[in-house]
Amino acid sequence: MAKTHRRYQEVAARISRYIAEKGLEPGSRLPGEIDLAKICGVSRPTIREAMVALEIAGELEIRSGSGAYVRESVNPMSLVLDSGPGPFELLRARILIEGEIAADAALYASAGDLTKIEKTLQQMRRLVQAKTNAQVTDRQFHVSIGEAAKNSVLTSIVDGLWAGMFAPMYHRLSQRAGLDLHQAAALEDHEAIFAAIAGRNPNEARRAMRRHLQHVEEHLTSDDAPVAPRSTSRTASAEPVDTEQTQPA
Repeated sequence: MAKTHRRYQEVAARISRYIAEKGLEPGSRLPGEIDLAKICGVSRPTIREAMVALEIAGELEIRSGSGAYVRESVNPMSLVLDSGPGPFELLRARILIEGEIAADAALYASAGDLTKIEKTLQQMRRLVQAKTNAQVTDRQFHVSIGEAAKNSVLTSIVDGLWAGMFAPMYHRLSQRAGLDLHQAAALEDHEAIFAAIAGRNPNEARRAMRRHLQHVEEHLTSDDAPVAPRSTSRTASAEPVDTEQTQPA
């Protein structure tokens, strides 16, 4: 079987070569993401994924609000290993696939399916109110929608995509972006998705799911620390971006 080459791996190796070519010593600060994106000829999301890979490998230390600094490489061999799909690759797949799954769920969900999805929402509300991590319940919500679409293949795909969301790359990037501080906004998005599915509106279910996942992508690419929940008006008015127009990473 041919070896899978992830783009973030290629860019991580390029940044590693840049460090060596410039003779950057441990403690030296790297250029910012915008400058590195220009140097490598790729988008900022790809740079962000590559930087996380280098951080996991022990070659970089990323300091919030300060930048990335060179470290002594703890395990340089980890860079050549496949760490799975990058976070933004996963999100693009989820936008494409889960939007259609939500539309099918609006058509085929049984009363029992709707009850199961609603229970995951109730559990997530309790966890958000208690300021507790709700990632497991978040996963159950999305998998339950996959089951409601009445297609075991699609359910398996959703579960597989979520497995990638628990991988080290996604976990570290989520930490840096403070994604857990946006749980109330995610709950708001989930409620809009459920309302569309329960209302048997496949077009709105598709839009609501894509909006939700695009909000996650926005949080992961934002340079700003979260300071307040997103307003209801934004959720109601934001229009999804066509997958074909999404900026490639």
